[in-house]
Amino acid sequence: MSSRHPLLIAAAAAGTAALLALTGCSSADSPSSGSSSGPVTITFWHEMAGPAATELTDLVDQFNKQEKGKITVKASFQGTYADVQTKYTASVQSGSTPDLLMMNDVSTGFMVDSKQTTPLSTFTAKDSSFDENTFPSVVRKYYAASSGGLAAMPFSVSQPVLYLNKSLVKKAGLDASKPPTTLTELATWASKIHSSTGAYGMTMNMSDSWMLEELSASGGQDFCTPDNGRGSDRVTGIDMTSGTQVAFLRELQALFTAGTALNPGTDPNVMTSSFASNKVGMMLTSTGAYTTADPTKKTSVVSSFPTTSTSTDAGAVVGGNALWISGKNHSDAQQNAAYAFASFLHSPEVQAEWANATGYLASNTDAADTTVGKKSLADPNVAAMYKQLSDTPASQAAAGCRTGAFPTVRATVIGAFNKIVEGADVTSSMKAAETKSAEQIAAYNTAAQ
Repeated sequence: MSSRHPLLIAAAAAGTAALLALTGCSSADSPSSGSSSGPVTITFWHEMAGPAATELTDLVDQFNKQEKGKITVKASFQGTYADVQTKYTASVQSGSTPDLLMMNDVSTGFMVDSKQTTPLSTFTAKDSSFDENTFPSVVRKYYAASSGGLAAMPFSVSQPVLYLNKSLVKKAGLDASKPPTTLTELATWASKIHSSTGAYGMTMNMSDSWMLEELSASGGQDFCTPDNGRGSDRVTGIDMTSGTQVAFLRELQALFTAGTALNPGTDPNVMTSSFASNKVGMMLTSTGAYTTADPTKKTSVVSSFPTTSTSTDAGAVVGGNALWISGKNHSDAQQNAAYAFASFLHSPEVQAEWANATGYLASNTDAADTTVGKKSLADPNVAAMYKQLSDTPASQAAAGCRTGAFPTVRATVIGAFNKIVEGADVTSSMKAAETKSAEQIAAYNTAAQ
């Protein structure tokens, strides 16, 4: 399992072309009139590999056995999230979309704009057993449908956290039981670890602009304008030059240019392996990195992601993926069967097992009351992850940005940040990224109309 599951990195032109292909077809926001009284077989596309794929296969088998003679799920691995977006676009054109599609968090805007799926709320409105409050509030906010309820079924959840190497922190004369809570405090700790031990003081995920988005949210700042795409208007640009953002970018720049922070490049494995081998004292990355960064679960302390302001809107944006139910060319029976399977995957027992096997966080809060969930929470590091998820406010900033142009924007922002860590001027570099991102978003928005 990777520290954070792959994100779409398609170029702007490819993303816009894909949306044009999708929106060129008729939309489907409600179930079709087809029906079936006999057994139903549904197709399910996913992107899980390694241990996660093994666990998902077991869950599919469990569901098929439970629903024998009624529903059969045929699951198939389709590659990375970027691969799936390409295949999904082709399947729309051929009228052969899967009944159920797993897609990553930042593809939410693209999936909504495609108008090819039936909102989850269409089904939950008729399901008296469904309780939306079983999702953490920030998860509900992230996948909220404009018409109310949820657009898709949240499945896998992650959040960014701070990892501390207990050995290096102790050698530096610091107390891991009282970790830094702000980025400024983290910078002070990093400098002390570096000067005292010779190891890097800190590192962070640099595969895209994810950490910068999180540091914006942890300061109560929207990453996209207007309103993080959560209002009635489409996103038209990004904001990375507010006072809070420029301040934390300069703090990071100082750490990297001084050699205090390790730049791992685009490979998150460099970051986690460096942390696990005592080459770096602190690390900012996903909850999903826990099993690779600390295989024995004894060498690290996991703490809340640092804040960059005292704003009450400050929080950590969730990552992970959700399950989307296809509408056009799919009968009522197929859509209802897809919903039944998605609901099964959201059950407390399944979510507890999924989280335990994969390193994701359970998206169902009732998973904490299961036998497996209680055992997982006995680990104080895991408990710290869930506490942060529970405490994260459902604010506009913590909900994160929603735009179908997100993947290309991320590439633009991290490109600017890579210049900053080499000493380029913070404000002018990010102003240039804002200008380029606005052009990329405008191209996407034109295609989406």
